[in-house]
Amino acid sequence: MQKRLMNLNPHSFRKIVSTLLEMNGRGYWETSEENLDRLRELYQEVENRIEGIE
Repeated sequence: MQKRLMNLNPHSFRKIVSTLLEMNGRGYWETSEENLDRLRELYQEVENRIEGIE
């Protein structure tokens, strides 16, 4: 699902990842540091895709 959404609508995917990171930062959602690291990686990956940096 992640790859499909990233390919079909990278802007929406970026918003989803960004929202999850923001909710964690504000203390509304707790998850492991491993999950946060993966979300940060995904955010950078989708940002690069949107900007045309592969």
